[in-house]
Amino acid sequence: MQKEHQANLALALSALGAVGTAGQGGSSLLLSTLHHGFIAATIGGLADWFAIKAIFGRPLGISHRTDILRRSRGRIMESIVAFSSEDLLSKKNIMAVIERENMGAMLADYLLHRGGEERLTDTAIDVLRYAAADLDSMRIAHELTPYVKQALYQLPLEDHAGDLMALFTEQHHTERIFQVLVRVGIQLVQTQLFQEILHDNIASIREKYEGDGMIRALVLSFVDDMMIASWITERLQEILTAALETENPRHHEGVQALSAFFASLGDHGDFRVTMRRAKEHLIEDIDMESILADFIESHMKGNHPFWIPYVREFLHKKIEAFAHSAPWQSRVDRWMKSLAEGEVEKHHGMIARFVRDYLNQKSDDELVLFVEGKVRTDLQMIRINGAVVGAAVGMALSLIVCMTERMWGL
Repeated sequence: MQKEHQANLALALSALGAVGTAGQGGSSLLLSTLHHGFIAATIGGLADWFAIKAIFGRPLGISHRTDILRRSRGRIMESIVAFSSEDLLSKKNIMAVIERENMGAMLADYLLHRGGEERLTDTAIDVLRYAAADLDSMRIAHELTPYVKQALYQLPLEDHAGDLMALFTEQHHTERIFQVLVRVGIQLVQTQLFQEILHDNIASIREKYEGDGMIRALVLSFVDDMMIASWITERLQEILTAALETENPRHHEGVQALSAFFASLGDHGDFRVTMRRAKEHLIEDIDMESILADFIESHMKGNHPFWIPYVREFLHKKIEAFAHSAPWQSRVDRWMKSLAEGEVEKHHGMIARFVRDYLNQKSDDELVLFVEGKVRTDLQMIRINGAVVGAAVGMALSLIVCMTERMWGL
């Protein structure tokens, strides 16, 4: 808008100058030259004003060969469409820009320095979590169960029985196992089940001891089963509690006995057979399908599945390897350019359709305002330049005419 004001001011000044110097050309060469310069500037400025106004409307109400944008809308639009799709954004120009870039290096820079790794990793995890949520846990568990059982059957645990027992005989392992067994024993003797078993055994022993002897029966009549069971329980608790103390002789004896027991198992020929049978019975009796289904539900689905850290670590290693591998980047560069070339060839027509659809959405008035807004400043400079050039040409012609008249004495 500022340039338009400047152009209007230049036109007004040239018109005022032409009027102000009118009739004074005979008295002075300078005034004559200025007068003709102002006239030429006014004519040039008016001509340019009319021409520019004729592009966008009807100056002074004249309709003949004016309002060019509205009258030639279709032809102008097709020219813009052709320029956009066949020249500015042609297939050749687009691919030339793509070919100049190293797509592999750009991808590596994006992944390492512009947050690409985090975005890629988060997207991959979201996709995998979404896929995991749709898994049918029972169906997958049902299909996996035969393979898991077969793998467990083939697991040679019995072949490593000797190694396992040898490991148990090591001092620190035996100590821990012994302490666990003692603590379990202390809790066991306090259970109702143990007390019932103890009472049954006491009663059985009493019957065998008494037999037909009256004296034995008389002696045992002074002690009931409850007293015997209580005494045995207390003694067991004392022995087991003392065995937990590392400085107590019972502790050392217990550890040595347990170590000897493990050693004897490792050397026992039938132990491997026993372990294999126990393994087979366990595999047969266990509800593997339910275990696998529960594992899938609790560890593969939800907000914190177990596999997320492994996916992050895997992608991080692959991205680091890609970022430091020139051959890998070169392969990615070739692949991306080949892909881009195919997509440009396939979808290049969308550029023309987009530009045409965008222009078709605008009314005549909107199109005029759109074009005028883009070139307004340049067009107003044409008006200013027209006035300046007109003034210069007018003054030059005036000087030439005056000099010619004086030379020829006219």
